[in-house]
Amino acid sequence: MLKTRMLRSVFSVSVLVVTALAVSRPPAIFLQPTKNIYYKAYETVQMPCKATGEPKPGYFWKRNEIDFNPSGNDVRIVQLPGAGTLVINRPEDKDEGIYQCFARNDFGISVSVTVNLRQARLGKFDYAKPRNHYPRLGQPYMLNCVPPESVPPPAVFWVTKLKIGGMEVLNYDARVSMDREYRLRFAHVEPGDDKDGQPYACVASNSIMRDNSPGPLHYMIPQGRMEYRTVEYLWADQNDRFGLAGDTFNVKCIFGGNPTPDVHWERTDNKTMSDRAKLKSFAQELEITNLQPEDAGKYECWATNSMSQERKIRTFSIRVQSRPVFLKEPQDVEIGVGGNVEFECVAEANPEPSIVWFVDGTPFDKLEDPRFKGRLKKPVETKLFIENVVQTDHMVIQCNASNTHGYVFADVYLNVLSEAPTIVEPPRAMQLSAEGQPVNLTCQVTGKPDPIITWFKNSEQITGGRYEILPNGHLQIRSVVLADAGHYRCQAQNRFNSTSAEGSLVVRRKTQIEQRPGDLEVNAGKDGKFTCSGTTDPEEVNNLRIVWYKDGKPITANDQRMTTNNQDNSLTISGTIVRDSGTYTCVATNGLDQSSASAVLTVKDRPDAPSKVYHEYCNKNATLHWMPGSYNNAPVQYYVLQYNTSFNPDQWNFGLKVNATLNKVNMTLSPFVDYTFRVIAYNKIGPSEPSFPSKVVCTTKPDRPSFHPRNLRTLGHQPGKLYIEWTPIPPLQQNGLGFYYSLQILREGDSEELGLQTFKINDWETSFKEISTGRVYEPYRITMKAGNNLGEAKENAPTITGYSYESYPVISPTNIQVIEIGDTYAVFTWDFLKSEIGKRNTKIRGQFMGFKIQFWEENYKIFTIREEDIGPDSATNTTGNTFRARVENMLPNTRMEAHIAVMNNFYIGTPTDSVRFRTLRGFPGPVQYFRPINIGDTHVNLEWGAPEENRGDLEGYDISYRLVNGLDLGEMQEREPQINDPFATNSYLSGLSPRSKYRIYIYARTVKGRGESYFIEVITGKAGTPRMPSFSIVSVGSHNINITWWINAFADSGTVVFVEYRKLDGAEWLRTTDEVVHTWKNIENLEAGTKYEIRLKTTNGVTSVASGIDEVTTDGTAEAYALVGNPLWFAMMLLSIVLIIALLVLFFICYRQGFRFNDRANTPYSYNAPYSDTVGVAQGSEHFGPEPQGYNNDYYDRRDYPAYEDDQGGFDEKRPPSYSSDKPPPHGDYEPYDDRYDSQYYNGQGAPQGGGNYDYEDYGQDDRNYGGQRRDDYYGQDPYYGDRHRDDYYDERDRGGYNDGRHNYDYDDRDPPTASAPPSEASAGKASSTFV
Repeated sequence: MLKTRMLRSVFSVSVLVVTALAVSRPPAIFLQPTKNIYYKAYETVQMPCKATGEPKPGYFWKRNEIDFNPSGNDVRIVQLPGAGTLVINRPEDKDEGIYQCFARNDFGISVSVTVNLRQARLGKFDYAKPRNHYPRLGQPYMLNCVPPESVPPPAVFWVTKLKIGGMEVLNYDARVSMDREYRLRFAHVEPGDDKDGQPYACVASNSIMRDNSPGPLHYMIPQGRMEYRTVEYLWADQNDRFGLAGDTFNVKCIFGGNPTPDVHWERTDNKTMSDRAKLKSFAQELEITNLQPEDAGKYECWATNSMSQERKIRTFSIRVQSRPVFLKEPQDVEIGVGGNVEFECVAEANPEPSIVWFVDGTPFDKLEDPRFKGRLKKPVETKLFIENVVQTDHMVIQCNASNTHGYVFADVYLNVLSEAPTIVEPPRAMQLSAEGQPVNLTCQVTGKPDPIITWFKNSEQITGGRYEILPNGHLQIRSVVLADAGHYRCQAQNRFNSTSAEGSLVVRRKTQIEQRPGDLEVNAGKDGKFTCSGTTDPEEVNNLRIVWYKDGKPITANDQRMTTNNQDNSLTISGTIVRDSGTYTCVATNGLDQSSASAVLTVKDRPDAPSKVYHEYCNKNATLHWMPGSYNNAPVQYYVLQYNTSFNPDQWNFGLKVNATLNKVNMTLSPFVDYTFRVIAYNKIGPSEPSFPSKVVCTTKPDRPSFHPRNLRTLGHQPGKLYIEWTPIPPLQQNGLGFYYSLQILREGDSEELGLQTFKINDWETSFKEISTGRVYEPYRITMKAGNNLGEAKENAPTITGYSYESYPVISPTNIQVIEIGDTYAVFTWDFLKSEIGKRNTKIRGQFMGFKIQFWEENYKIFTIREEDIGPDSATNTTGNTFRARVENMLPNTRMEAHIAVMNNFYIGTPTDSVRFRTLRGFPGPVQYFRPINIGDTHVNLEWGAPEENRGDLEGYDISYRLVNGLDLGEMQEREPQINDPFATNSYLSGLSPRSKYRIYIYARTVKGRGESYFIEVITGKAGTPRMPSFSIVSVGSHNINITWWINAFADSGTVVFVEYRKLDGAEWLRTTDEVVHTWKNIENLEAGTKYEIRLKTTNGVTSVASGIDEVTTDGTAEAYALVGNPLWFAMMLLSIVLIIALLVLFFICYRQGFRFNDRANTPYSYNAPYSDTVGVAQGSEHFGPEPQGYNNDYYDRRDYPAYEDDQGGFDEKRPPSYSSDKPPPHGDYEPYDDRYDSQYYNGQGAPQGGGNYDYEDYGQDDRNYGGQRRDDYYGQDPYYGDRHRDDYYDERDRGGYNDGRHNYDYDDRDPPTASAPPSEASAGKASSTFV
């Protein structure tokens, strides 16, 4: 009321200033003191009092209902100017009293609440000598405390006085606590309570005085030995207690016992405990915040400890009363002359409040003002009424509603006005709204009598429909539409004047949700995410925002697990819990209107624990009951009943699995056991916490044991002993007191009268018995029984035939042979006397357990020995004394040895002599590694390591591959030919498609076949420009021509080669098939003595590059020059022969006569005639080469290339230089492919600068032998192989983009093609490719 009045007063004053119109108004106090004020002597105290009113009110005070004039007292008390605030400097005890402030002007008197001003005091404890206390250990104890007088009441706590001075506040716990009479309570005394001789003290503290008062000292000296006690009641609040509504209510009970009792609280009037109820002080205190009438009822606290399940209980009846609160509070009234006024003051409380009215501070019953005589009426206690007010009826009215717990006070005024209308709050110049929204156009008016308000839109008066003029003058438009936009005017009129004001309304299009959130179901702990988006009027897009609510409450930044993303306007709930379940609302708003959409989040969690577990009919069976807990949005699937027993109270055992629809079940119990039960609920999320154990222990009656010991047997591991063992019977199955075992032993062949031995064993944990004997593997009849004080077990006792200890066999198998040999297995036979098996006094000297075969590689027994057991079933699977067994896990292609021995349970006999044999060749293992070292567009250069499982019988390697298209694998294709070199460790695979994924397999191969595969996946590069390899025509026949070329496997492109040919000046080119493995091609079915044009082409499937054209004439004679076909030609040939003979005769004669030719500087003859009709690719061109020097055809043929002429772009000679030129290759005209790479890796002295060169590093030391000759002997006589590095050392730029950080590797060609490579398949093996 005061806040409302303060704001109203400030607003009214502002209005008066703005309107410059003086309006009379009775006083109204808006700032007043609290009802109770405490002060410390000689410290200034202040009681505020301020009021509004016109004219400005004056102030006066009453003390103890007597007028109090501050100026009439000493200078200590002053009243602040312009206010009623009273300030007392250096207050004394005589200043105490009941004060009340009054504000008065010509129109009435306003009254404050009464103030109880009291001086704060804190007395001292009564003097008492320090006292020694001698409590018994384990027993409860109490230290008394009577605090001194204090105003206000003191805060009391216990401390320990330190020996070094000062004090330490005592920390309360479940064992040590303080009751409401400030006594210190010990649930039981412990040795540490002596505090090393430091005393306890009770301390009273007064916050106003800012002082403490310590009480007498108490020394605790515990006595005796620790005792354990059941629970006992120590102290509790009174049984019948009441609290005031809205307050925090506490009720407490304290119990003693050792161990410390566990305290629990329940509501016993069949009502649910409020969520506002919490346990404090280690469960000794129940606290209910914001006490409400529904909290009234019956409550119970109870305690137990482990010494007894008996409960100690205290009950409480809680009543709820209340202070008065206003249901209808009087309000200030301003009215015009002639009006009727009613003031209503309605309050509620428990007990019922009384209502007292005052007028200008005078009780209504004592009112003598002639203005109101007969006119101011109180028809009922809660109402005052006056009719037909006149200008002089201004007054201030007070209402006091009180009961025994307090009072509420209202101070309001009646002001009678005669005032022209004034528009205090005109319509806004431009007010925004959105279609579909209600809108209020403001027009707040003052004036008495109340002005009549009329509204106009665009000069037309507004009436009815969606338009409503509110009592305060505002115009309300329900659900505005776009047509409602326009200019509005409000007009206020009374009998004194008329006034108006204007404004405008702008209507925007409504906001809408575009993407609605969807319902979610998540498991607890997982994240939940909602998404939402909206649209609005284009003019308001910048103001659009998304706000999220949960169950109608906004989600703020304080909700740390709930975060919003401004990018997609989503809401994420992290680590959800069940309480997160609810309705989540997305609100799209621009400040004018909003649109919302909701979705439900369901969080599923483990169920809550069941409760109230108890049993019925506890004997051989018990019926268990429980109350299900909340299933937390995931239905319970089943319950698990657990129990513990007095034998092991800390271990909970599985009892039964119960259907989810049941809340009781019958369970079978064991005799003579104390049971406690609990229940766990399971749903699809997981198990609940266990319920509290059942309060009452279930104790069953004793009975005979249910069974005798199980698993009775003998073991022969102890020399000189008969060792008997069994499974002990745990206490849960012993069924009574006096439990024992009875063991009976009789050696077979002895009479019971003389040989029967009986042993009684009282320790239930005993699980074996040892009896000395000197007989090896002697049979005994053994019987084992169990019993207790009520007799032996009901079932028949088990009897077995057991044996004494075992020893080393003194018999061995004979005649071991190998009758069948495989690559990894061998079949053995041997002889053994079957009559020794199961025989008494057998030479096996124990239970027959079969045979043990040991085998190993010859001369490597210690490293390769393996064993295989042949089980005892071998005796039943054979006839006669000859045994047979197949043994696996042999090493293939290996000289092996093996022997065999008989065995019993614990010993192995002497083995036979060894038998020798050699296993057959087998399958090889997988290669050690397999990787690409260069990837081109149509080929892959591969490298691998020889298999570790290599017995020297490798024949080579097989490579296959298939296309990979997503998850589909293409048809398997084989490399042709495969690799027949067992020492090969690299090769290349060509004929692939560019930019394709392949899975490439490699298998090591022996005569047995392929071994285990090893595969890799590679992706070929994009199609590049193929490079033309250098080539040579190495063989020309009558009907065939053999062409050889050299491939650089490390190039990016150009490993697929074919040959095109035609007769000289022929019309069309003929072509061979693509060659992807061999580096030669034999063109057959040619005509003898015919000139052909030949060129080489390389392709990657996308681009093809052709070499220059060579002309080659096949051997033999064309049909056109045959003797029969041309006689003239034959005649000319004869003439030529005659002429040649004549020249030779002439030459011989001249030589005999001494004629000599001149010496021409001894220079070798060179034929330099150019070929004018040959078109080729210049060797310096990017389409020619690379041409490694080691594979240059000139080196193989010992012929040289002629000089090139750059302007011709072809060869100078008419004939192909590859088989007709004798001139060394020129230098300086072009840069060979080799030189461009040699400069990067050679330092000028023939040594490599970096990386590993295959010729010099790999095979320089580790080459295998070929028939006694090292592999590099093939090249030892070649100066280009012997003295120069090979060209296949490559740089990272030519590796097809493959670079995985490993070493660079160089490889040589195993068998380079020769100039005379025949076209046959046999010789093609060496000339098939650069890499094999």
